[in-house]
Amino acid sequence: MALTEWVNVAKVGDLKENDMMMVTAESEEILLALVEGKYYAIDNWCTHAGGMLDQGILHVENLEVECPLHEGYFHLDTGTARMPPAEDDALAYSVKIIGDDISVGPKES
Repeated sequence: MALTEWVNVAKVGDLKENDMMMVTAESEEILLALVEGKYYAIDNWCTHAGGMLDQGILHVENLEVECPLHEGYFHLDTGTARMPPAEDDALAYSVKIIGDDISVGPKES
């Protein structure tokens, strides 16, 4: 289910550079990643077999996260499934920083 409004999910400083963590917004579990100074957010669940992406491997050089179960890859900016067995895209969210708050919301074009 997509977010319908902006939700504060973390504070600046909660996440180290080139790392990721799971956050919750409106009962949705979301993967929040910080890569080279930019935040990204996609659904935390692999669309293939439900693996928790925050337990996977962050590939900084390609802006991808690898599912820990079957090695499906997802692009952090778009949620696009990049490597089988994952075929369906993960939902991507917009991220904005206001003061020390990190918020996620509906993906903006």
